Parts: sequence; C-alpha cells; structure tokens
Amino acid sequence: MIQEKPIDEILPEAKILSIATHTDERGNLTCVQNGDNALPFKFERVFWITGVPAGATRGCHAHRTCPEVIVPVHGSFSVKINNGKDPETIVHLSNPNEGLYVPPMVWCTLFDFSGDAVCLCLAQYDYDENGYIQTFGEFAEAVNGN
Repeated sequence: MIQEKPIDEILPEAKILSIATHTDERGNLTCVQNGDNALPFKFERVFWITGVPAGATRGCHAHRTCPEVIVPVHGSFSVKINNGKDPETIVHLSNPNEGLYVPPMVWCTLFDFSGDAVCLCLAQYDYDENGYIQTFGEFAEAVNGN
C-alpha cells in the first residue's frame, strides 16, 4: 500500500528531495553536483540499475553508515523502507525531478520496476562490503541494540 501522508511524517529519517530541472524548447536538463545543496551530502559513488526482470527486487539491505539518494531517471519503481521502529513505508517513484533520500540504518527494498525503469543511486561513500547489513534479522538486532 502506498502511504498517503508525506514520507517525513511516516519515517522522519527519509525524505523526498526536489532536484532542479532546467527546461527550454530543447527539453529538460536535471542535474546535481557536489556542493549545490540539492543533496544532504557530497557523493563519492554513482550507479544505476536497469533491465530488472518483472517481479524481481533489488536492494534488500541496509547501510551501516552510507546515505543514498535514489532517483527514478526513467520509468518507475517502488521502494519499501523500514527504520526498524516505525511501520514500514512504501514510496512509489516516477518523477525524475525527485529523489528519495535514504539515510544509514534504514532497510531498503526496491520492487515493481516498470520495464523501462532506470534507477540512479548517489551514495555518499565508495562501496564497502562491510558497510552492508544483508539480513533483516541482523538489521533488527542492530537497530534495537540486541
């Protein structure tokens, strides 16, 4: 179910960010750059996800320290987020002028990709395998201090 309330009322750590778009007769140009205040951090890593088969999921993990912004550059997909304390929230992303800010220690699952979806991710830090929490059980223990 897609939540009707603003995401920051449901899961205060996460939020939808507006990304500046410049439009003229040639089309739209949407961009972020380090230091322009569009993102709450400077990013070191950029990656994108394409060609996700029908019914497949991506993500299914949490980051210990690395925040990310997820942008639906083309098409659409949904993101299920869970901070381990509040009810999980589903956000549908389809506007390339908006990005979902996902802070550290939020479980994130991407699903329901349209066939033409392009998901762009901007991460504050370089890839670090040890920075991932790969099972929900481990995530729940970490969040609840067990």
